Amino acid sequence: MSASLDKRSCPMYLTAMKYCALLPLLFLILVALAPRTAWAQQKIGFVDPQRVVNGTRLGQTAKADLARYVAEKKRRASESAAQVAALRKEAEAVALSAAERVRRDEAYHRKSRQHELLLQENARDIKAEEAKLLQYVMRRADAVLEEIGKKGGYAIIITDPSAVGYVDTSTADLTERVARELDARSK
Repeated sequence: MSASLDKRSCPMYLTAMKYCALLPLLFLILVALAPRTAWAQQKIGFVDPQRVVNGTRLGQTAKADLARYVAEKKRRASESAAQVAALRKEAEAVALSAAERVRRDEAYHRKSRQHELLLQENARDIKAEEAKLLQYVMRRADAVLEEIGKKGGYAIIITDPSAVGYVDTSTADLTERVARELDARSK
């Protein structure tokens, strides 16, 4: 009779196989936990674009340009309102024939509709101009954001106030720092 070794009956072999079976599971656990550990070391910052606009010379200059634009839109709206008022007064004149009253009344209503459209257009234009102003200032601030992000170890710097539910202003709000550095660069 030959004595053959049965691997299944050898205690050392069974112990080694148990550990080998656990190695893939251990590997998966380590892989799953590794990104979380790296993520936990990353910082997230926040910058309020409106505060950057309000707190920098560049932003103040852009706001002054916007104020001139708005003033021009208001001037045109006032001229249009004055024309509407004049046409209304003409349409209400007592000494008009029926045909002339109808003609002037139609002119008044036509100009009144044009005035309303002008007001709507002005509101859209002003809103678009405000968005351009914010984009212009924030494009100029991008280099500052990138530099602060790299030097400070920030993985993300959020610039959309509507995307943030809570910000710890003592640690995450970088707005003042960005505004100072943007002003320093625009001297």
